[in-house]
Amino acid sequence: MGREPRAGPSRNSPDGAAGRGPDCDDGAADDTVMWRWVFSCKRPCRCFVPHDSTVSLPKPELHVSPADACSGAPGQNPDFGGALDKPGTAAYFVGLDFVVPMKISDAVSPALAPTALPPLKLGALGPRRGARGALVRVLVLDDNEDDFAFVKVLLGKSVTFQYELEWAPTEEAALEAIRERRPDVGLFDYRLAGTTGLDLLRKLQADSCEMPIILLTGSENPEVDQAALDAGAADYLCKSSLDTTRLERAIRYSRSHAAMLSALRQSQAQLQLFMRSVPCAVCIYDETTSALLFQNEIFSRHFTVEAIVRFQQHGGAAEVPTHFYHANRHWLISSFPMVEQNGRALQGLAAIDITTRINAEEALRKTSEFLNGMLATLPVAVARVDENGTIREARGQALAALGLRDNELNGASIFSLFPQAETSIQQALGGGSANFTSEVTQGDKTCHFENYYRFDRSRGAGAMGFTIDVTARVEAEKAIKQKSQLLNGLVANLPMVVGRLDPDGVVVEAQGQKLEQYGMNPEAIIGRRLADLYPQLQPSVAEALAGGAVNSVLTSRYEDTEWFADVFLFFDHELDRGALFFGCDITQRKMIERELLRVSDVEKNRIGSDLHDGLGQYLTGISCLSAALRDKLSANQRSEAEEAATISSLVQEAIAQTRALARGLCPVQLETAGLDTALEDLTYQVQRMHNTDCRFVSAGTMPPCDSTVALHLYRIAQEAINNAVKHSGAQHITVTLDFSQENKVLRIEDDGCGFDPEVKHRPSSGLHLMPYRAAMIGGTLNITSQPSAGTTVECRFVYPS
Repeated sequence: MGREPRAGPSRNSPDGAAGRGPDCDDGAADDTVMWRWVFSCKRPCRCFVPHDSTVSLPKPELHVSPADACSGAPGQNPDFGGALDKPGTAAYFVGLDFVVPMKISDAVSPALAPTALPPLKLGALGPRRGARGALVRVLVLDDNEDDFAFVKVLLGKSVTFQYELEWAPTEEAALEAIRERRPDVGLFDYRLAGTTGLDLLRKLQADSCEMPIILLTGSENPEVDQAALDAGAADYLCKSSLDTTRLERAIRYSRSHAAMLSALRQSQAQLQLFMRSVPCAVCIYDETTSALLFQNEIFSRHFTVEAIVRFQQHGGAAEVPTHFYHANRHWLISSFPMVEQNGRALQGLAAIDITTRINAEEALRKTSEFLNGMLATLPVAVARVDENGTIREARGQALAALGLRDNELNGASIFSLFPQAETSIQQALGGGSANFTSEVTQGDKTCHFENYYRFDRSRGAGAMGFTIDVTARVEAEKAIKQKSQLLNGLVANLPMVVGRLDPDGVVVEAQGQKLEQYGMNPEAIIGRRLADLYPQLQPSVAEALAGGAVNSVLTSRYEDTEWFADVFLFFDHELDRGALFFGCDITQRKMIERELLRVSDVEKNRIGSDLHDGLGQYLTGISCLSAALRDKLSANQRSEAEEAATISSLVQEAIAQTRALARGLCPVQLETAGLDTALEDLTYQVQRMHNTDCRFVSAGTMPPCDSTVALHLYRIAQEAINNAVKHSGAQHITVTLDFSQENKVLRIEDDGCGFDPEVKHRPSSGLHLMPYRAAMIGGTLNITSQPSAGTTVECRFVYPS
């Protein structure tokens, strides 16, 4: 049989304190597990071990049972040395309590491990002596069938339990039996064919097999004994000294030990589950070295050793919970002191994540600050009324509109403040909510308010609400309504049309019917691109959609009727896209202006003809006479001949200027040779008369000339050139007529002194007439200039085919 267990000193023994055995090394903090057994003998025997006393045993002697204290055998008890007064009297024990001091590890916190499990009744492991109890299934692993028969005979003599034995001659058979039939206890022979029972024991322990295993051997061997216990064997027995009592006792207490270990594992598993599931970070650390001895998953995810040191430095050892900020999170940490079995001082920490609460408090603080700021600056007021409609609290800037201060309305009735909204307020007081507008007159001032009230669920009575002063909005709406009525009246009664363009230039909204006679009514233009309807407006539409504003005169024909409209387009800043347009009929005005220009041009032609045919002929005659007089006086060698020559020269110069004036007033080339020839002749005459480099450039093919359009373009170029010669001191002037694109261009550029368009100059009929003439042909005129950078006059138009 294996080494006999020996009991350590009891609590009443002078040899030492309870919980320490004779084989335990006091100075080693190893894995030795000390057990405290509490035996309650129910027989009137006098055992050496007192009733309900404590016996401490080291782990290798866990198989020592309470029967060792009261075995019922005559004579001296070998373990305790006590004598029984009544030999042969059987004793049994019904109570078993224990504590498990363990070495601290990362597996389970000793501070949180249970110090006691509920008493385990021995009756639960087997019946009392004298009664054949529950069936115990025993697996015997032995390659010798005779040894199996020997064990079967021994257990057959038992009067305590019924045993069902299964023989496994090989390791494979034993594994199959354990896997399929799960026996209660195993008896393994140490020596097997090709292996040992100790090897199989280690394999089963590695697979977490909970079945208690007793190792059997043919001879005593202390090394094998220790190896078996270290491998997890419940006991080590020698076959040569084996009897029924010893074998049955070993089986009984190996099962008891296995049951206690199973209960301990279950308790540890529950503790592990608790530690993993508890919504807080938990750790145990050494106060001296700050070394972590245990930490759960939450702690390892959010904390480090350095964080523990920081916590200690900030007074973390205080008994009251401490607020600690770490890794962008807020924690409420409680610490509790702990002492290890060997006296080492430890510290436990439990940290609850209060980040959500702190953030919520911060959000509430910011919301309160925002609300207070809003009440102090915006025309808003909040109020709380009780179930009777009495105002209990009212504050906010909106009260200032009525000349009141915060809480000055306290005690007043809300029904008297808003008498027209009594039904709505009663609805809110009754558990609902209400929206209503109100008008309050204070002295000679009338204020308008929008109100929202709802039932006060937090108090279960009364109502809460807020009021917005909308007086400015109401007055603005009235002003807008008045302006809208005025605009609608203008659109309905005057010859105009207004509308809106989307970003693609499509008319999406239009009003005004007075231009229906020209086909420019809402029904005809909505849904179509304005630039497609009126190509002349294409540049203006593009500029307006790009964010600008432009005014253009539209010239068009509808059913053989020519008409004019003054069109203003600008970007829609309200919607931040598209454009708005406004068109007004100016046909009658343009007809009158056209007639005035026609009369003016006719008069210029008449004057030009009179200069050419009248004054020019007279000057020509004077020139001939003065030339004849000069020749006659020269022939007679008279001194007056030189004076006569001077007269003749002056007359020739007068004739040239008269012809130039006549040509300017009546450009004959327009009708005979076309616009391009007339412009080329104009630049030639300017270069000849004013000694200025003036050139004409033509691009594209010019279609047959329309006399009215050609005349206006000629007058625009003539006026621009005259201004450059007379006022800018230009040395180079270029006139460009470009017919290569759909939108035709007449451009006059000079390198003169230029001017600032933003500075107002004295009125000039020429500068006013040029845009006017451009509008008469459905074009636009743009003048760009800068001081010392010259001037460019550009007329864009659509030349009629």
